[in-house]
Amino acid sequence: MRAMTYGLAKGSVSMVADYDVLMVSDLRLPGGTTASMAEEIRAHSAAGYRTALLHVNSSLTGKALGFSGHLVRLIEAGLADLVLPGDRVHARHALVRQPIVAHGMTDPQRGLTVDGVSVIANHPVRDAAQVEQYDPVAVTENMVAYFGHKPVWRPIGPVVRQQLLEYATRSQIKLADTDWRNLIDVAAWSRDRSGGVGPVPVLGRHSRPHPAKWPRKAADILAAYPDAEDFRVRILGGAEPAYKVLGRIPRRWLVEPFGARHPADFLAEIDFFVYYHHPSWVEAFGRNIIEALASGAVAILPEHFRETYGDAAVYAQPAEVRSVVARLAADPDAYAEQSTRGREYVASRHGFQMHVDRLAAEIGEPVTSWAAGTPAPSRTRVGTPPARVLFVSSNGTGMGHLTRLLAMANRTSERIEPFFFSMSSAVPVVAKFGYHWEYCPSRDDLDVTAREWNPFFAARFVDVIRRFQPKALVFDGTWPYRGFGEAKEIFPELVYIWSRRAMWVPEHRTDGLDKSAWFDLVIEPGEIAAEADRGPTVGREDARRIGPVTLLDHADLLSREQARAELGMDPDEQAMLVTLGGGNANELGPDLEAIATVMERRPGWTVYATRAPIARAAMTHADIRTISPYPLSRVMRAFDVAVVACGYNAYHETIMAGVPTIFVPKPKVTDDQFARARYAGEAGLGVSVEDVSPVAIEGALARLLAPGESERIRDRCAALYPENGAADGAALLENVLVKKGVIR
Repeated sequence: MRAMTYGLAKGSVSMVADYDVLMVSDLRLPGGTTASMAEEIRAHSAAGYRTALLHVNSSLTGKALGFSGHLVRLIEAGLADLVLPGDRVHARHALVRQPIVAHGMTDPQRGLTVDGVSVIANHPVRDAAQVEQYDPVAVTENMVAYFGHKPVWRPIGPVVRQQLLEYATRSQIKLADTDWRNLIDVAAWSRDRSGGVGPVPVLGRHSRPHPAKWPRKAADILAAYPDAEDFRVRILGGAEPAYKVLGRIPRRWLVEPFGARHPADFLAEIDFFVYYHHPSWVEAFGRNIIEALASGAVAILPEHFRETYGDAAVYAQPAEVRSVVARLAADPDAYAEQSTRGREYVASRHGFQMHVDRLAAEIGEPVTSWAAGTPAPSRTRVGTPPARVLFVSSNGTGMGHLTRLLAMANRTSERIEPFFFSMSSAVPVVAKFGYHWEYCPSRDDLDVTAREWNPFFAARFVDVIRRFQPKALVFDGTWPYRGFGEAKEIFPELVYIWSRRAMWVPEHRTDGLDKSAWFDLVIEPGEIAAEADRGPTVGREDARRIGPVTLLDHADLLSREQARAELGMDPDEQAMLVTLGGGNANELGPDLEAIATVMERRPGWTVYATRAPIARAAMTHADIRTISPYPLSRVMRAFDVAVVACGYNAYHETIMAGVPTIFVPKPKVTDDQFARARYAGEAGLGVSVEDVSPVAIEGALARLLAPGESERIRDRCAALYPENGAADGAALLENVLVKKGVIR
């Protein structure tokens, strides 16, 4: 079994790859962040600096499909290398862009070293409503833990600098003396404006279709972007937020979706770049603005941008836009002069040479010349590299799908390199075991229909396969997604394995079972209550059955004394554990209240309730203490009795630990928890109740605490519980890969 530590992924390069710059961010981010990174990479390449890119998952990209096209094109052209899990890399300096991304960098990647770190602060600490977006002190601590160096904070403009100053004056962060201005290749964006403005001025804007990027009031939208015959309005980036405010898209607007074409081509067709946003949005810089200025379009902006852009732009209220446009359109010389001021501003403050100079001041000249377009050196590996296997879990009401996969991944041999792709928001826990992961929002998380979600998932899934190039996937869930079938057509050599839990409720849909044909192997994790299974998987001959799958083995569980010491419990207290699921599908408040009511009548007892990593909110009750250990089974023997939901994980882990338990089935789930609960009661493995009420809990607890009953239940659990099936599942996985010629 793999150690529960941050481990170097297998298949690491045999030698350390050296780079001048390591650029770190969520590489899926659309818009200005990755566009600015792309421009810096081009500047690095032209000056001879070698660049590596490290992707970090963040919460900022719920619907992003894959890596930004800005960066993909540069990777494919050889201007930058993508650091893959397990690569050993050294860089002279790390540039971490977007502090909100850095806020989540809590799991260091082994084999990665740098000589210095900068946090590029392209987002304010607080928005206009003074809501904190990130904590600079916490980010600084993360960077020290991740890279071993205290970072230099480099704001991209005066708005961010002003907010960071308060932390710098208290010596909580190290703040650079100058701003980290975004850069742009002015020559590539500039367009001829010698003809002036045509008979009908063209106003335009380009931004992501986010409500924060648009004015809040209908009057401001229509004033800034008039629906009138004497103007043309063109919009690149979609206008959904405006539609929600106006209830319509004005007839004279021409709207193109975000990413429909290159912004440079769009800007070449407009005379004025008019950009107004929501009053609660604090725009730290606005890359779209410097792109417009570089193109020669005249920018009309809110007054608060004056501190950043000076006389490079024109400032007005939305109601004044028409008069500003009319004045400059009627005066070709004034328009040309303003256009030139904007271009010169960008060239002097945001050109490539500016960036090369500041990089050289920080790290010196390039160590080795690396001409633009030259492919990066190949990575030589020692021996046969392991086969990367993608472990894919659906988003259930708890953590069963993810934990079963983790249990099997932990028991694979060195021939396998696990990588997790999950719809569970708890997926970051796999990093504790040394695995890399990527999160994909489920249909419920995005609050969309299946018709809307299926194409999104298919595109995201195909993108992940292309980027990480697994040899096989292992899916744990009850419904193989349509995207699996689409991916199988694109990647026919990929080996498909389905970890398909049994114990479905009898009325469960069965058409998903027909998709077993997609898979090269179906594994059925065992059920201790298998003889009570009346679901549609019973009697099928398409699966290889193994024992119940749990994350830990018997030998991994702490004794009562060890577990209590780890949890900080009194060695002699009487303690009840309550674990009623992930907290997503069920409202747990009434259940906790019922249990607390019962336990108030039993002086000397302490009640502990778990809060799973997947829970959306803390469970609070004055008489109940909250704990969050993962895996819970490791410390379960600390408790005298337990009240446990009958989900796969908790049910089997509780019986394995031998804790006298009240089993509570939960309705409206896909597994037959009522059958599990009844079996436990009938087999003497615990006591079952149909619901959580004071009367039911009191009666069940009285039975558990009857003389000799706890010892009898412990003995019965020890006698009936089989060996962990996770190792057998891992062996079946590797056997099918051997048969397919993937590993030897």
